[in-house]
Amino acid sequence: MKKRIFVALSSALFAPALIAAGIPANLLPATQGDLVATRLTMEKSAALPTGIERAPVDFAWALEPSEPLSREAPYVADSREFWTTLDAAQLQKGYRFQTTAPGALMRLSPADGAKRAGLQLSDLDLRMGGKKLDATRDIAVTVDAAQMKAAGVDFGEGTLVFRLAPEAGQGPVQLMAKSARGKYLLHVFEPDSPVSLTLGADRDRALAGDTVTLKAQWNDTGRASRPASLGGVLTSPQGLSIPINFNRAKGGHYEGTVQLPADAGDGLALWEVHTFAVGNGKSGAIPRDAKTSLSVSRPTARLSGEVGTVQAKSGRVAVSLPLDVGAEGRYELRGVLYGSAKDGSMQPFAIAHSARWLEPGKGAAITLDFGDLAAKSGLAAPYELRDLSLNDQARMGLLETRARALRIEADAAVR
Repeated sequence: MKKRIFVALSSALFAPALIAAGIPANLLPATQGDLVATRLTMEKSAALPTGIERAPVDFAWALEPSEPLSREAPYVADSREFWTTLDAAQLQKGYRFQTTAPGALMRLSPADGAKRAGLQLSDLDLRMGGKKLDATRDIAVTVDAAQMKAAGVDFGEGTLVFRLAPEAGQGPVQLMAKSARGKYLLHVFEPDSPVSLTLGADRDRALAGDTVTLKAQWNDTGRASRPASLGGVLTSPQGLSIPINFNRAKGGHYEGTVQLPADAGDGLALWEVHTFAVGNGKSGAIPRDAKTSLSVSRPTARLSGEVGTVQAKSGRVAVSLPLDVGAEGRYELRGVLYGSAKDGSMQPFAIAHSARWLEPGKGAAITLDFGDLAAKSGLAAPYELRDLSLNDQARMGLLETRARALRIEADAAVR
């Protein structure tokens, strides 16, 4: 079984830097997919939680070289659903949309917890293609909030969930409730629909001030097509909303970029991207909403780009990496060490973690000590340090990643 690691392996080809006694060296250049800070957040703008552990920690363990490491690609949402907020006047008049497959699942719940605004199935006038649906024949399942809570699904009081029977068919729907009061949230999900909206980001973790690229695509019967409208918004955990404009790109998809604020994020709460689109069906509008999310960290520290000391003798390997620190805190480095097999391939054999409390400034370093795991692995130099990541443990932020960080030749020694 493949082990999954936090940082993607790069397939970029370039001449690797070599570490040897007496030769100054830097980390390998960052490649596409690496996370690297271009600026630092200073101490006063990066609050620390209380009670953070300050004791140093170091540990390493062996990996099975025959089991390759991989990571999942950033999440891509594939939506066959939409959400909309309706006021009483809209429901009393009748809200219209189009379904594209039998068996649509609908949830109608009072907004803002208005308990008395809850509706029963008998309060609804539901029509398909202008024909009124019969609750006993055309509604397959009906569940209220109390039944959902008993089943372990806790929706707000007054929530009504129902699914159209296959016999009800598909087409233009009108949802009407003459007794509606206040506002309602309507959620419609078509599990068997041929129409979907996909949404993905170029990364699932970013730094404050970064630019994130979004990719959206409207699919109809599995083919990319053009929606009548497409928009999006990025929302912070604190409620800040940043609009996203999408432009059509080659291949039929749409791309949009959004720049994160310089003071964004602490690594804990997720920023949410919400994309909404409407297609023109034969009998009405087909709405789709898609969501994805990403964590955003403040760049409180970064690797200096230099290599401190390297030890690679008698099967023992240790690498010291200097940091630039903008805010005091507990920082952790983790990385995977690869060795050369007899057939020339590079195979992972050890992972090391090291954490230190660091004060603001330059020159502090964290050492990844792999001990004698190289000797025990049966692999030899040259070694490569890959999947390197720097984490702000106090603020729970990922600050830097390097798919390939360093190459260590056989004659490397303590400098």
